[in-house]
Amino acid sequence: MANIQVIDDESSVCWAIEKLGTKLGHEVRVASTAEQGLDLLKESRPDLMFLDVRLPGMSGLEALPKVKEIAPGTPVVLITAFGDLEVAVEAVRQGTFDYLVKPFSVEDIRSVIDRALTTQVEEVEVRPENVAADLVGSSLAMQEVFKRIALAAGSIAPIVIQGESGTGKELVAQAIHRYGPRADRPFIAVNIASLTPSLIESELFGHVRGAFTGAAQEKQGFLQQANGGTLFLDEVAEIPLATQAKLLRALERREVVPVGGTAGQKTDFRIVCASHQNLSDCVQRGTFRHDLLFRINTFQIDLPPLRDRQEDVPPLVNHFLNLLEKEYGKPLRISSAAMQELSRRPWYGNVRELRNAVEHAHILARNGIIELEHLPPPVEKSWLDGSGDHLDVESNLAKDIRAWTREQLSQPDTENLWAKFQSLAEKEMLQQLLEHFDGQYLAIARVLGIHRTTVKKKCEQYGLLSSEQNDD
Repeated sequence: MANIQVIDDESSVCWAIEKLGTKLGHEVRVASTAEQGLDLLKESRPDLMFLDVRLPGMSGLEALPKVKEIAPGTPVVLITAFGDLEVAVEAVRQGTFDYLVKPFSVEDIRSVIDRALTTQVEEVEVRPENVAADLVGSSLAMQEVFKRIALAAGSIAPIVIQGESGTGKELVAQAIHRYGPRADRPFIAVNIASLTPSLIESELFGHVRGAFTGAAQEKQGFLQQANGGTLFLDEVAEIPLATQAKLLRALERREVVPVGGTAGQKTDFRIVCASHQNLSDCVQRGTFRHDLLFRINTFQIDLPPLRDRQEDVPPLVNHFLNLLEKEYGKPLRISSAAMQELSRRPWYGNVRELRNAVEHAHILARNGIIELEHLPPPVEKSWLDGSGDHLDVESNLAKDIRAWTREQLSQPDTENLWAKFQSLAEKEMLQQLLEHFDGQYLAIARVLGIHRTTVKKKCEQYGLLSSEQNDD
């Protein structure tokens, strides 16, 4: 039998934990204020404590150091209905065992009791720095994100952040660095998708003078620039396979060999990677090395799309309005009708799209009040595929073309590559157009901007049948 103490000013919470704890055979004592709880603590040291963050008088966070002083080693579970990233980080910094967000289930309580009574608690040190301001949200999904950021910041383990475009992956990486033990060292952010494929290796590893045409002088790569700090690789799935092998070697040996060089240069950095693609799926497709995934993915943080946490839209909107007000030095408000419209949209482009919409409306709202007519039109539902995942067609097409080109170049007898690509692309496009325009050459010719005769010849070339051929 264990001794459990609950400090919470909500009687329903105390009742639920007391009932379950008693049912499990434990002794449970409750208090409605931190002061009462500390008095109970002096009488008898509990084996587990549940402590609410917001209490009348002394707060839970203020009481934590006193709890640690009176009962060092006692697992403390913080309870809150108003948690944010700063609260989560402070909870981890002070060595709390877990962090529960109201409302929670009986199973949540049962799980934390079982784990706390069988786990040795260790203190975790996290640097308290400024919060990542744009990470805004009070939803349960974001509370879980804050909690995982706080846990990740307490170590230097490799982290993978996955989420759709616009969910704030770089902000999460910045927060991990800012609250971590290397906060005073460099934070180097690299978007792999923005780099020229042929120069990715040089950008990451640097190069020596004369390594290739145009390398007039030695250049330090991003891996070396991040020495002592954090390297954030966004869209890590875009790294070519050959460069992935070199990155794995650098991580394993903690040394960087510049392009054209032979001697390794020692470096020590924490790596945080992000991707809007599922990296496990990339491994299955053969576009990402499984051994590299194991090396970089010690701990994973999944960011929810905004459409799955729409209760966070109003606080995000108010946050962006505050930023605009500070930037332009004049008050900015939003009507209830405009806020309701923003709250009901699915936001396929996530927080980035929402911020864009607020800034768009700000330009039109000359009197400082955003009305319904100031909002941009919503993004069409065609941005989503059948599973509800974000789909940027042009971006994915570009990635597929790059992947196809890399695969072709890996073949021993690559030749006539342009003709091969042209025939592949033309055939698929013509097939889709034939289906869309019911096989009418003239309509297809108008869309393509070429002559009807050319469309007909190409369809015949690829063996594609149109309704006009059926009529002949």
